[in-house]
Amino acid sequence: MKLTKVGKIVLVLAIIICIIGVIMYIRFDESKDIHNIISNEFYDIKIDFEKTKIKDLNNKIEEYIKNKENEFIAIVDESGKVQTSKYNLIINTETKEFKNLVSTHVLTFYFTGGAHYVREDITHVYNVDEKKYINFSGLLIKDSEDLLKNVVLKYLYKYGEEKGILFNDWQVEDGTKITDKNYENFYLDNNGLNILFPPYQVASWADGEVKITIPFEELENILKPEYMEKTIDTSVDINKPTERNLDDFKNKKLIAFTFDDGPNTSTTSRLLDGIKEYNAKVTFFVLGSRVNSHQEVLKRAYEEGNQIGSHTYNHLNLLLLSDSKIIEEISKTDEAIKNIIGTSPELLRPPYGNVNDNIKQLSSKYIINWNVDTEDWKLKDRNLIKENILKNARDGAIILLHDIYTESVEGALLAMEELEKEGYAFVTISEMAKLKGVTLDYNKTYFNF
Repeated sequence: MKLTKVGKIVLVLAIIICIIGVIMYIRFDESKDIHNIISNEFYDIKIDFEKTKIKDLNNKIEEYIKNKENEFIAIVDESGKVQTSKYNLIINTETKEFKNLVSTHVLTFYFTGGAHYVREDITHVYNVDEKKYINFSGLLIKDSEDLLKNVVLKYLYKYGEEKGILFNDWQVEDGTKITDKNYENFYLDNNGLNILFPPYQVASWADGEVKITIPFEELENILKPEYMEKTIDTSVDINKPTERNLDDFKNKKLIAFTFDDGPNTSTTSRLLDGIKEYNAKVTFFVLGSRVNSHQEVLKRAYEEGNQIGSHTYNHLNLLLLSDSKIIEEISKTDEAIKNIIGTSPELLRPPYGNVNDNIKQLSSKYIINWNVDTEDWKLKDRNLIKENILKNARDGAIILLHDIYTESVEGALLAMEELEKEGYAFVTISEMAKLKGVTLDYNKTYFNF
């Protein structure tokens, strides 16, 4: 059948619209952050990558992530999948922006047997104006290496005194030589020049990573003028949240909605907006590696009366760590959270729910797990997540979700709408404990109340 002139025009327009739609979808898809969780009986994989505004940088990191994931799965397959503990791959990224620099640190941990996790640090620093990557030496004034070395040693030994680290002189001498390799993990912010030395570079594995911050006033005649900036006061005013009158909830059925792996500015903000409709407060178990990139929404969550708990810094399986590493994962998170909301968390949710008596003693926190696993990371469908919550809802339940996923947030809000009609109130863990007459105990693990 022949098309009329009008028909041909309509067909052409339809084709153009389809093409535009495909292009927009591809662009939208390219802009998506990566929050992947894969879990089975043999291994756990957790990948968090929030994309930058630099397409080439995003491509570089995505290629790295894909290669690491393929390598890890190949190792697991070759091993015959025989192990005493599940294999584990964790990849976290953290991006800092300062002036015309975008710095992304990629931190990889993998466990495929042996005594501990293997760690790999990579930092990419991109000069937006010059449209190129720069090395550490690109920051420095010519012939300033000796001056810098003295300043680095000053702050390194100051760090050692504060942390109780006894450095080996030969290790420090070798690990602080001014080379791009030794100083590949750096970024600038309003506090100055931040340098990360991974384990083994200047200290033992037990001592962990060493991170120093050199203020700008110490970097005169060292940093190029375009990278210099006066140190400014980055402290923020905290509005302490008002405690709710718990008498309002004494005759209600109670549920504690808890959210892991955040915060995330967009999805956590949506959740905070939505729960107001149901007079709900929730508990966030946040990752220390994410809070600096999402400070405002974490501060908002706290100030609005929600509870902030720790989910450790890097989401490592604590059962596979030494005592010093367990303490580092928890204390680094405490410090990161306290710098934003002015107080350290009392609650800890260990990654994967894995805990033992030793971890309890080392953490000195109340261990909160869950009795309703929504499997939201696997379902990725708001209606299925809602139905999972409704099916398992009961008085005193602790619901596990992840606020880094849009579908999880929307599923939780849909469930709240239904549960409110059934007489439920939505409270934090601490509110739940008080209402149930439970005095929290460091030696216990709580799954429900």
